[in-house]
Amino acid sequence: MYIVTGATHGIGRACVAHLSRLGEQVLAVGRDAAAGAEIEATLPGAHFIAADVSVPAEIRHAVDHALALGGGTLKGLVNNAGMSRRVGFLEAEAEDWDVVLDVNARSAFLFTRYALPGLQAGRGSVVNVSSIAGKVGEEGLAIYCASKAALLGMTQALALEFGAEVRFNAICPGQIATRMMSRILGEDDTRRRLELRIPAGRFGTPEEVADVIGWLLSPASAYVNGAVITVDGGETAGLRTPRELGRV
Repeated sequence: MYIVTGATHGIGRACVAHLSRLGEQVLAVGRDAAAGAEIEATLPGAHFIAADVSVPAEIRHAVDHALALGGGTLKGLVNNAGMSRRVGFLEAEAEDWDVVLDVNARSAFLFTRYALPGLQAGRGSVVNVSSIAGKVGEEGLAIYCASKAALLGMTQALALEFGAEVRFNAICPGQIATRMMSRILGEDDTRRRLELRIPAGRFGTPEEVADVIGWLLSPASAYVNGAVITVDGGETAGLRTPRELGRV
C-alpha cells in the first residue's frame, strides 16, 4: 500500500496513475471529492480519502485508513500536497507563513511521523516533493521557498536516522504544466518568458515527474537515500546568456 498526498490533480494524480499501472494499491489523499471518485472509478487499486492536510486529525485518519488497507504495512509515501501564496515579504503576515508552512512542510512531517511504523514494517520509501524554489530563491515567494527548503533538510536528516529501514529522498520539480502552475502564471506570455529560461524549451509534464518518483519508490533505486533530484529541464543548471535568451 502506498500513500500519495495532493493526489487529485497534477503530479499527485500522475503518481497514483503510475502506481496503478504497476498493479499497486494506493491511497490517494486530497480535497476534491469529485476528482477522487473519478480516480477510484478509473484507476485499478486506487482508493480515495478526502482530507485537509492542514488538519492533524485528518492526516492521522488518512494514515490509519491506509494502514488498515495495507494490513499495517506501507510500501511508500509521497508527500506531494502543496500550495503557493505569492506575497511580498513586507506585505506578508504571520498567517501567510502559518498557512503555507502547514500545508507544505508540517503535513509532510505529520504524514511521515504517523506512517513511519508501517513504512518500517514494509521497508518502504518516502519521496518528498520539494521544488526548485527550495534550492534557489524566487522573488515574491520567500515563504514558499522556506517551506520547500524545509522539506530538503527533513529528507536528509531522516535518511540518516532511518536509512537502514526506510529510504528518504526528495525531488525538486521546475516548471511543470499543472493546474496550480496555470493559476500562478495567468498570462500566456508569462509562460513563454519562463520557457526561454529552460534549456529543454518547454514545461515538464506531471507524468515526467511521476516517472522519477516511481523510480525512487521502486527497488531499482535501492541504494539511493538522502538524494535531492532536480527535474526542471535544466533551468537551474546555471545562467543562460542573452544570446540564448533572445529578446524578452
